[in-house]
Order: sequence, then C-alpha cells, then structure tokens
Amino acid sequence: MKKNSIKIIAGFSLLLGVVLFWLSRGDSEVLFKETSPPNESDEYKGAVLWPITEEDQKISGEASGVAVNSKGDIFYLHRGSSQYGGKTVIEEPVLIVLDGKTKEVKSRWGENTFSSPHGLEIDHEDHVWITDITQNKVYKFSEDGKRLKTFGEEYPFYMETALRIRNVLPRFPAGLNEYTFARPTDLTVLNDGSFVVSDGYRNSRIVKFDPSGKFQWEVNQLGSGPGEFNLPHGISHDEQENLYVADRDNARIQVFSRDGEFQTEWTQKELGRPFGVEVGEDGKIYVADGGDSLYPENGKGSHQIVVLNKEGKILTRFGKWGAKTGEFKIPHDLAVDRKGNIYVAELENKRLQMFSAETSLQ
Repeated sequence: MKKNSIKIIAGFSLLLGVVLFWLSRGDSEVLFKETSPPNESDEYKGAVLWPITEEDQKISGEASGVAVNSKGDIFYLHRGSSQYGGKTVIEEPVLIVLDGKTKEVKSRWGENTFSSPHGLEIDHEDHVWITDITQNKVYKFSEDGKRLKTFGEEYPFYMETALRIRNVLPRFPAGLNEYTFARPTDLTVLNDGSFVVSDGYRNSRIVKFDPSGKFQWEVNQLGSGPGEFNLPHGISHDEQENLYVADRDNARIQVFSRDGEFQTEWTQKELGRPFGVEVGEDGKIYVADGGDSLYPENGKGSHQIVVLNKEGKILTRFGKWGAKTGEFKIPHDLAVDRKGNIYVAELENKRLQMFSAETSLQ
C-alpha cells in the first residue's frame, strides 16, 4: 500500500512537472543592444511647450502621449497625480490642448475619468482616442472631451490573478477573449474607421476591430520571431495602411499589412528601444527610443528620436539623456505635424517638447 502511494505521488509530481514545464514555455527575454550616441543635431531645435507655469508644473504627471489634429492643435496626455498602473481615478485634467499657432493652452479636459492613461490617437475626423492600462479600456471622445464610445470587456473576478500567473507561466489559460484588453498600450485608426490596438503589457498582440468594435483579426504570439511580440508598445500606419509596431522589449519595429500579415522588421542597433512610432505626412517614420532606464540591470541606454524612410534606412537621430531643453528622459511617444515639427512626450521629465527646423521657441 505504501509503495503504491509513493508511486502515485511520484507520478503526480512528474505530471505536474510536465504541465508546469509546458506552461512556462514561450517566454521571451528582453533584448538589449549597445547603441552609439547620435551626433548633435543642427536640423532640429528643441523647446519646452508644457508645463510652463509653476501652477502647471505642480499638476504635471508622467507624460504618456501626444497627437496633432487636422487644425494643427497639439493634444498632450499626462497622468497628473497618478502613475503607471495607478488604481485611483485622476482628479486633474489629463488632456492638455495647445493652440497649433500660438502654442498656448486653449483647453484642458479628462479630469475624474482615467486611472492610468497610456496611448493617444486622433483620427481623420478629429476624434480623440485614449487607452487606459488600469481600466483596460479604449475610449473614443469628441475633440472637446465628450465620451462617444468605450471598447473592452469587463474583467471577471479571477482575471487579475490569472494574468499574474500567466506572467510567470506564459501558456497559462487566463480565459481572455478577443474583446478583452490586458493593459492596452496604443492604437491607430484607419481611414474607414476601423482601428488596430497594440495590447501589450499583459497580452502580446495587435488586434483589429471594425468601426463598430467588431473583432476582425489579431496577431497574438509572445516571442522574438517574425510576427511575434514582446510588449507591443506603440503603433501607427501609413497611406497604404501598412502597420508599424514598436515592439519594445524586442527592441525593434515590425511592419505588417492592413490585414495583419508580417512584412519586415527593423532591428539595427542605432534604432535603440522603440517606445513610440509615428508615420508623418512626409512618409517618414519617426521613432521615440525610450532607452533602458526602466531596465536597471542594463544602464540608461539611448534616449533619442530616430527618423527613417519606409525602407527602414535611418535618416537622422538626435537627443541624449538629460533634463535640459533638447535632452530626454524616456521619450514615451511622439507626433509630427504637417510642417514637420516633432512633438515628444517625456515620461520621466514630465513634459512636452517641440523640435522644429523653422523656429526655436524660448
């Protein structure tokens, strides 16, 4: 009897070990690479746009996103008194709107709405889209802040625990469906109103929905191979509706067709660690390299803006770690207007900078 019990325990232990081994497969390590510092840029001159006043500096939080509407107005997203993963609703207005011509604040909104806002997108009809990684939602607003739609299913009671287990055991069945976001990072809206979300901190996917929010397709696989993701953190599209994804922990940009088919990847060391990506109206691809300072085991890394053509050739790079005008501490997102001005939201410096070849603001 005792021998049978021992065999049963041994068999169960072996089975448990096999199951745990299978569940743990598929994990992907953060990729680190050395980058050479860019040369000082004579082309782009920096200026801080917000916060300027002492009052605004008191409420300024982690910079999260930036976008430009059809009028040239600049929309800047920050987290106020909250932070990444904050659970309480932010009392301050998190959306600061600057006049495109004067660069003065023309409106503020978003108070008592978000917990940890992350991604910001303005579509071709000037609707404002924001992701929240604590609420696990994608929101669509009018340009003056009226909520129009909410996307993303509510979590069941067990989901947070299941996702924490999946952080350790990547194949653990958490029970998510196509409509459940797990810390969505960013999105891009196509011309027909359909939209693609980079669902990246606890999922490893990009997912497309039609204008009404009906699921169309997803590319969903943790890893470092072509078409796999390790924290898809930013996303944009070009005129042909090819999709450009900042695959942050893989330190690369991946390019997909509008149907989610893998096209190519850009992995050169000078690209650094892409946090944000934006396709300009000039057809160039602009990348915010947020460096390695959030990965303390590897130092600060490069903190820069990288400009590429559609073939992935680097045209220029500028920026370095620091708090002075023209320097960066974790450029988290960026936007480009029709004149080629670049707007950069800095996570740690908690500010919005503008880089322009035409004028240098004081």
